Amino acid sequence: MDMKLTVPRIDALGMLKNNWHILALILIIYLGTTVRTLDYRWPYLRNIDSYNFYKEMDEILENGGVLPETDTLKLAPYGTKRGQNFYAYAGAYSYMFFRAFMPDMQLWQYLIWFPALLAALMAVPIYFITKTLYDKKAGIFAAAMIVFDIAIISRTLGGDPDNDAMVLLMPLVIISLYLLSHKIAESAGRLTTKLAAFSVLTGLSLVAWRFTWGGFWWVLWLITGFLLLKLVFKYVKSRNVRVLWNENKAAIQSYGIIMLTFFALAVPAFGPGVLANAVLGPLEFPAIKAEGGTFPNVYVSVAELQNPEGPRDIINRTGLPFFILLLSLAYLSYSYIARRKHLDTLVLLGIWFVGPFLATIVAIRFTILFSAPMAIGAGIFFSKILRMTTGEDSSLAD
Repeated sequence: MDMKLTVPRIDALGMLKNNWHILALILIIYLGTTVRTLDYRWPYLRNIDSYNFYKEMDEILENGGVLPETDTLKLAPYGTKRGQNFYAYAGAYSYMFFRAFMPDMQLWQYLIWFPALLAALMAVPIYFITKTLYDKKAGIFAAAMIVFDIAIISRTLGGDPDNDAMVLLMPLVIISLYLLSHKIAESAGRLTTKLAAFSVLTGLSLVAWRFTWGGFWWVLWLITGFLLLKLVFKYVKSRNVRVLWNENKAAIQSYGIIMLTFFALAVPAFGPGVLANAVLGPLEFPAIKAEGGTFPNVYVSVAELQNPEGPRDIINRTGLPFFILLLSLAYLSYSYIARRKHLDTLVLLGIWFVGPFLATIVAIRFTILFSAPMAIGAGIFFSKILRMTTGEDSSLAD
């Protein structure tokens, strides 16, 4: 009897069609890292701030994996107390991991490409955010937009391990986790083990965010505003509180678990003041340049913290993507009015537009906060054009 060896046929075209978005993300991350480290040829880091974070990471390595509570090189001769820094731990522990494979690599050498990789990894959470809000094509467009944003590149260059890359990455991770939790809640309609687990994970990521940056509160406001506005829209539609609760109780319970997890861990670490900061952050935010209080306040003279000349100055600094974001918001508004579609996208993107706009009125530095909503808006805009061109959408309202 003839025995024939049958080799499974590999459908390369089918695999490419099903996984093109994964390949695109890998390419974006690779190019995003490369463009930030290309031709870096100096045997040192770029600036003073870089060495501040280098020092913290080095102290973690020399102190058994823990950052000392006192910085002995500040306010001599006694030093100054400092809090724990999630960014410093991320750098130190990831360095220890890679050093296991490259034992000759020194910390400063690792920190040449660490910030570049962190910045390039923004492609992953913003892809999931935009894909959840719209579709895969929009997610890839958004990932490319934010990774290759010139303003972000200038703050996340190789050899400059300031914490900007982490400050930009962490909110995207939190929001992507929250949207995933929200999607599970809407699908399940009840509090499940899976939903509770993702809600706790979102809360933990918020704690890490608080350890990263003092302006943590804006993500809390974004999440809270998103849920509240959605509930308002749905109440206007049903006019029935009981129906509103039954349809949204899982999402509300998920939000409750997120906030309970965050405050249960943040209050012992930072004290009761974290509650006030979470609530009053937007009101106290303009006071960063106040000339009263502790003197001297150097923020008064920092160039990046000066007020813009007006809305026109903000638009000039953000450029064409600002108008594309406005076009996307107009399209989403029309789609919701005409077909009751894309409510989540409209609400989240709308809040994400207003927040950075108000922050930028206080200081021009915060135009960088526009990068994420502009990338998402551009992704949706270009994806919509593509969908209309290919016939996937038959009308503008789809």
